[in-house]
Amino acid sequence: MEPIFQIEQLKRKGPFNMDIDHFHDFYEIYYLLSGERHYYIRNRMYALEAGDLVFINKNHLHRTAGGNHQPHERVLVSFDDSYVAPVAPGPGWMNVFGGESFLLRPTAHEQGRIADLLQAMLGEQKEDKLWGAEYTRTLLLQLLIQLERIRKAKPALVSPEQSEGQRRVYGIIEYLDTHYGEKLSLGGIAEQFFISSTYLCRIFKQTTGFTIIEYLNYVRIRETQTLLTQTDWPMTRVAAETGFESIAHFGRLFKGVTGRSPLQYRKQHRE
Repeated sequence: MEPIFQIEQLKRKGPFNMDIDHFHDFYEIYYLLSGERHYYIRNRMYALEAGDLVFINKNHLHRTAGGNHQPHERVLVSFDDSYVAPVAPGPGWMNVFGGESFLLRPTAHEQGRIADLLQAMLGEQKEDKLWGAEYTRTLLLQLLIQLERIRKAKPALVSPEQSEGQRRVYGIIEYLDTHYGEKLSLGGIAEQFFISSTYLCRIFKQTTGFTIIEYLNYVRIRETQTLLTQTDWPMTRVAAETGFESIAHFGRLFKGVTGRSPLQYRKQHRE
């Protein structure tokens, strides 16, 4: 597989909302140059201000929405492990972030350093310079090191929005993330949290943009991806361990989400 790297700067004059949450096998860095945005990461909502930076880890569900109807401008960087590997300090170096996604609120001085690195990468992409790809890799490495320094210097990361309804939904999400391999029903989940099924469906959809079933399927597919790449288990066991009662339903849903069959996914990632 070819290494993944892309950087783009985009300014939108009108309102813009992502219609669906999505996830992928690579990392993203989202830097807000101007305006305000709401960013949903793993169904936690963060209110972004100009100068804020979001790091989205692999396979973490996310989307953006407008906090208001003002214009906004952002830079988005996408890359994978194999792109950074030639300049990384060592194998597994990207675990420096501990598998987390997070929001940083840098100081004005830190914002200047981040903006300089992003603009340098954008410049390398536009101009066909000698060893441009190699230099861009070193710029990205500098940016990642800078983010880790900022992150460790902060007493606490920026917290997600925390209304009463959102806190309740966060608890439901943690329950689904833990019990995805079990036989779950709307009634059973609602009973677990002492609320009605109707109220459960309404607040979950309002907070996350997902139905309960859609989110549960996402979690199960995410876990099957791990099992497909890290074990030699047959498909029937992979499906059973992640809560799918039907191998046919598992296959259809997996291909609908990833664009590949489970066998194709395993083969591609083994190669």
